[in-house]
Amino acid sequence: MTPQEFTEFLHREIPLTKAMELETLVFGKEFLSLAVPLAPNRNDKRTGFGGSISCLMTVCGWAMMYANFREEYPTGKIVVQSSQIRYLAPILSDFRAECRCTDEEAKNALRQSCKKFRKGKLKLEISCFCGETEAARMEATYYITE
Repeated sequence: MTPQEFTEFLHREIPLTKAMELETLVFGKEFLSLAVPLAPNRNDKRTGFGGSISCLMTVCGWAMMYANFREEYPTGKIVVQSSQIRYLAPILSDFRAECRCTDEEAKNALRQSCKKFRKGKLKLEISCFCGETEAARMEATYYITE
């Protein structure tokens, strides 16, 4: 799936992403990056709105799960179980979320859990950047159920 195809998929399946004007920059199993413009995602102080930052990062983690497991579990439901966000710096312009997922042992543990219990979980770290500044960091646990 190309980044443009994934953007269109998100806009269809998660309507809020269209309102946020979300765009997929990189769509891959090991690295994924999503971006939004500041204008529709700002608060009254003209900085990034916390809800938009949280949503972007949550969708980024969801997208990483989708990229890694959609072929193995085409009818699987992906949900975020828990997350914790630290806001590190104000967002003053367009921003992006990035997630890396290179832990094959953790991915295999999810697969084994799915075989045994029909569900599995994976912990992900997602960062939000404004330019080169890390503005927020999120640790989240995602589940996929068959």
